Amino acid sequence: MVKLYIHLVVMWMQAYVPIEVTSFSRALPEDSKPGTTVALISVKDSDSGLNGKVMCHISHGLPFLLTPSLQINMYSLVTKVLLDREQQSQYDVTIVAQDAGEASLSSEKNIKIVVSDVNDNSPQFSQNPYTFYITENNNPGASILSVTACDDDEGSNALISYHILRGGGGENLLTSFLNINSENGDIIALKSFDFETLKTFQFHVVASDSGTPSLSNNVTVNVFILDQNDNAPVILGGYKAWGE
Repeated sequence: MVKLYIHLVVMWMQAYVPIEVTSFSRALPEDSKPGTTVALISVKDSDSGLNGKVMCHISHGLPFLLTPSLQINMYSLVTKVLLDREQQSQYDVTIVAQDAGEASLSSEKNIKIVVSDVNDNSPQFSQNPYTFYITENNNPGASILSVTACDDDEGSNALISYHILRGGGGENLLTSFLNINSENGDIIALKSFDFETLKTFQFHVVASDSGTPSLSNNVTVNVFILDQNDNAPVILGGYKAWGE
């Protein structure tokens, strides 16, 4: 009787390396300090030896770091620097997990990080100062000029309201004849100006956003009244006939 011995060699095939995001902050405030955790990443490779040893990395040039945790195959995605939503409002981060096997296998997972706004920009006027020329005898109640400001933030942080800064003395007397549309910055004169009694005046407008806390800025407005031919010549005093 012939005995046949068969020697079997079982080759371990490398398996796919799954990546799991166990915790993720989709909206990250732009004032988050460096080192703020954005996501927790876990990887798992059921192979053994070098085939089961996994390394993770992300693309270069991003304001984030992938740091290993105390737990095996656990990583934290953290901020590397302060973010600025006005410069870039979202990031697409690709996490790559790669084993150390001879025929190395890898897998990828993409996450999108949205940078949320904080109120870190004050309104900015389109000009500073403003200079306007207005012809006298304007219609009371009509808009005579307009100022405009913008805010680089978003949402309520960029919602601007306007008001006239009313101080003391003569400036307060003049600004009492002016109203401003708080939404669009249009300024209305409540009286008709007279070049013969007022040739120029100055006042200040404040633009405030609706953030918490609110930020504001102010601008100087110079107004010059232009003359109209609205006065007839007047002969002053008496006169004598020629030869008297």
